[in-house]
Amino acid sequence: MSKKTNKNFWNKFYKKKKAISGPSNFALFIYKFLKNKKSQIVDVGCGNGRDLIFFKKKKINFFGIDLSKNATLLTQKKLRSKIYKNRIFNDDFVNFDYKKKIRSNFSIYSRFTWHTITKKNEIIFLKKISKLKNLQYLFIETRSDKDELCGVGKKISKNEYITDHYRRFINKDKLLKMLKKNFRIIYSKEAKGFSKFKKEDPCLIRVIAVKKLIKI
Repeated sequence: MSKKTNKNFWNKFYKKKKAISGPSNFALFIYKFLKNKKSQIVDVGCGNGRDLIFFKKKKINFFGIDLSKNATLLTQKKLRSKIYKNRIFNDDFVNFDYKKKIRSNFSIYSRFTWHTITKKNEIIFLKKISKLKNLQYLFIETRSDKDELCGVGKKISKNEYITDHYRRFINKDKLLKMLKKNFRIIYSKEAKGFSKFKKEDPCLIRVIAVKKLIKI
């Protein structure tokens, strides 16, 4: 239900081409951390490519994945190169074949996508990526269960709601507990002010985690 609801919503959204341009505050935040490290970004839910274009300008190698076909096409068009076009995949990032398609070291960048997947898919995703030997960092920015939208819409479960699309609001402590099984947390914060837009100021969780046994 959530996957189909989100796919239809974002296809319509990106067809209108009204998405924000320019890098997100999260991309700017991550760049400060990543600029002196050798890794490439895999943006899981790259949308219209706003952050990928920023990483490109900063000479950080990247790949993008998005479930929305319209978002994928829009991103490929903006990048204006066949080389980059082949790095943008129209796919579900949970089931994406990272092992086959990304051979060198990389970091997963998830901005506003962690709360788009169910708890079941979160477990599947973490189990899959924990086995990837070339995964280095995990960068997450997601809606918290303290966000004011938590409780708005059709209730699916305690923290799952559907408005015009599906959201699962994330509990910080539970997320960190899951991550700590295979990752070392090097930064975590839950607050407003991370992604202000007009009158909106969501309560978000930011996490930077490194795969265990990776030296930093």
